[in-house]
Amino acid sequence: MSDEFPIVAPVYHGPIEVVVPPEAVAPLPMESMTMPTPEQARAAEAAFTKNDESHLAAGLLGMWTGTLLLHDLAKEHFETEEDEEQVPKREDRSHP
Repeated sequence: MSDEFPIVAPVYHGPIEVVVPPEAVAPLPMESMTMPTPEQARAAEAAFTKNDESHLAAGLLGMWTGTLLLHDLAKEHFETEEDEEQVPKREDRSHP
């Protein structure tokens, strides 16, 4: 009956072949690791402790502009019809 429906896959009744990939032989962690020289340690520490103030200033500016945008969007979203009636409408000057 499943042969009548093209959506359902046909059942295969043959032998199933299981393919297992060979295990990779990894070296032990302590065998391949060498201790860094003092110069390499200082270079790595200098790279990770670099304090760049321009990233901090850009982040602060981004947070400030995001706050202003969020305020405008919230103000526009929560505006009700009563608030719109209180705001004086401009005259339509498109027609003379």
